[in-house]
Amino acid sequence: MPAIGQQKLETIPLATAAILVCLAAALSLAAPGTLPWSLLVLAGAAVVAYWTIRWDAAMLIWLWVLSHGLLDWPSWIVRVTGFFNMTVPRFFFVGVLAACGFQLLLRSRPVVRFDRAVLWVMLGLLLWCAASATATGWLAQTAAVRTGPYFRFLGSLLFPFIAFFLMYNLTRNSRQTRWLLIVLGVYGWYALYISYLQYAAAMGLEGARAFIWPEYINDPNFGIHFNRGRGAFSSAPPQAALLIMLFFSDLLLIRTVRGPYRAALIVQAILIPPAIFFTGLRSAYLAFALCGAVWCLWGSRQLGLSKLSLALIAVIIGVAAFWGNLAQENRQTGGVAQVSPVEARFILLRQTWPIFSQSPLTGVGFGHFVDAQRELSQDPAATQGFSGTVLVEHNLFLNVLAETGLVGFAAVVAVFILIFRQSLQLYRKLPPTAMGTLSRPLVVVFWTVLVSYLIDATFRDSLWDVFANSLFWSFAGVIVGYNRLLEVENKSA
Repeated sequence: MPAIGQQKLETIPLATAAILVCLAAALSLAAPGTLPWSLLVLAGAAVVAYWTIRWDAAMLIWLWVLSHGLLDWPSWIVRVTGFFNMTVPRFFFVGVLAACGFQLLLRSRPVVRFDRAVLWVMLGLLLWCAASATATGWLAQTAAVRTGPYFRFLGSLLFPFIAFFLMYNLTRNSRQTRWLLIVLGVYGWYALYISYLQYAAAMGLEGARAFIWPEYINDPNFGIHFNRGRGAFSSAPPQAALLIMLFFSDLLLIRTVRGPYRAALIVQAILIPPAIFFTGLRSAYLAFALCGAVWCLWGSRQLGLSKLSLALIAVIIGVAAFWGNLAQENRQTGGVAQVSPVEARFILLRQTWPIFSQSPLTGVGFGHFVDAQRELSQDPAATQGFSGTVLVEHNLFLNVLAETGLVGFAAVVAVFILIFRQSLQLYRKLPPTAMGTLSRPLVVVFWTVLVSYLIDATFRDSLWDVFANSLFWSFAGVIVGYNRLLEVENKSA
């Protein structure tokens, strides 16, 4: 059997190489004008094919997640009539699908598992949102959010859920997660580099922007939060989500490595809290504090309450020392007293009830909150303070409730409950003394990512954030995959 398997693995690369060579020859003859780009694409396909055959396709999913923070070039969009626009990450995702499918077929027993309740609920949520958007329109009527229904469905639901499914099926051993976290750390240095330069520029050192790459990040018209440490993203929230996960994954890896790499992780972990501050997001400060409490209580080997108490004392001292900066509105210097965003959220809260009341069971249509908002009657209780400008819902759960009704809301809540249940089962399966990457602290890192996501979703509709959803659901797929692996091991034992 080993000889047969080896022969299979040797034959497939040769066949793949032959096919790619034939395609390159055909393209050069049929369309000389496409050279050399066509050859570069084929060379990339060859690298992906070889990677898939020899190594781990799950890493490609992780690289796709990170591509949203480096390769999502606003000027590189292929517009297809009757189809959604294609960006670099979306082309990357198509390649990832092919690579993952290829690797699943290469298994000695090609099995695609759909054996978890959470997978069925996620599928139900996808179908419900798709049916809702189909019934009410895949394009919104309001010009400012016209692409909202299909953009949010594809980017923040369908693709991340597929990544979850693939990660779940491709999870095989603890080394996979170790490499995933290492790659995250490598990208983290780039994210920190950009963040510190952006903060320096925001504080008056404009020359710092000359060292920022890609160039479009320096464009004030690119996205929002220009004067904050938003990294390579178009807004600050995805940068905050990345940094919070990076911090706690660093704390995990610091325990398992030695030498210069450990020193580099310590330095990176020290640099992350200021970078979170540079985002200027009060929700990020809150999420980081709560995630720190979760880590102290369940991620520490000992003295969890003592560490939490010391951290709380440090926070109190810090707040007292910098109270002058905190009690004002300037986000660059730490101000958290800006009132207008809070007032806007109260306006949205008053608007959500009449919108939800229009169709409590099915909602007003996925991606159509703003359309319903603009059609509200001039009821002072619902529209007080509303100027008529576009103001999207700033709470994921309220938005789901208004757009997809009680059915969609129940499905979303069920998905998060089932995800947490899977992680809790994994935590209990792992022995307290387990060392290395696959240990209880890994689950606690996931809990910090879950807390960060939920806090973020409480203060904005996170379905507009493709990166944060891709990061969270891909990591969740790994956790659920490990839970299945340990179940199989326990049964065989």
